[in-house]
Amino acid sequence: MKLSEVPIGKNARIICDAEFEDMNYCTSKVTEPFLSFMEKEKFIPQINPNAVCMICKADLIDKLPSHVKGIIVSDEPKFLFHQIYNYYVAKGEKKNMETTIGEGCTISHQVSIASKNVRIGRNVVIEPFVVIHENVAIGDNSIIHSNVVIGGRSFSFARANSGIMEGLSDQGCAVIGNSVEIYPFTQIAKGIWQDDVTFIGDHTKIDAHCYIAHGVKVGESTLIASNAAIGGNTTIGDRTWIGLNASIANRITVGNDSRVNMGAVVTKNVADGSSVSGNFAIEHKKFIGFVKNIMNS
Repeated sequence: MKLSEVPIGKNARIICDAEFEDMNYCTSKVTEPFLSFMEKEKFIPQINPNAVCMICKADLIDKLPSHVKGIIVSDEPKFLFHQIYNYYVAKGEKKNMETTIGEGCTISHQVSIASKNVRIGRNVVIEPFVVIHENVAIGDNSIIHSNVVIGGRSFSFARANSGIMEGLSDQGCAVIGNSVEIYPFTQIAKGIWQDDVTFIGDHTKIDAHCYIAHGVKVGESTLIASNAAIGGNTTIGDRTWIGLNASIANRITVGNDSRVNMGAVVTKNVADGSSVSGNFAIEHKKFIGFVKNIMNS
């Protein structure tokens, strides 16, 4: 598809025409030529080389890398990107499959399960008032406690200068592994893009009142304590501990066998085997030393 074929409205203009095959965030790992948007210069060094078309503000044109061949200028790049994406989603034909439920499941009659595009494995327990949306898979022997929402809408909006909001139509899915247990009032959002998966690994346990955003990947045998919030497209490793009320920013990597302690606000990657504390989170021993120094002074 060419940029010249895209419905951009009256408040944008095409500077250079080019072809693209997909749409995604500029830092994504898409392998096909794709259209993205750019509002802040700080993200330019992180642009995927396959981002061949870009919607941006006029002052960023000369700063874009040479692999960007197609350019649309707009005062509202993200908002226009959302509008274009939703336009093509609405035009597309969705493939539907009947929902399937495996043998030996115990599912309350007070559960809401989408009639299409849900696959539930064997021996799964689902308690009352759980909501399971389309494009969800749940593995064998998992337990979903009351009032959990799986596959809910992602929280991804663009605000126009007029104040109007435009969200993205979620086309991804949520996959819950085998022997996972999810406690009450936790929400797990589905991915946005068609190839975007929110994934919870085998044997992981998620406590009550947690939020797992779109595109998050949680490894195996990880523990996530109550009220933890994990931002979109973050990766949590295997055998990791996420403490009470911890907050992890989007697009962060928390390594294997690591520990995010109670109340930590994580804005930078956490290495394998590390322990971090504080707001903003730093290595736990440094944090304790910092607190001791304050108390002694």
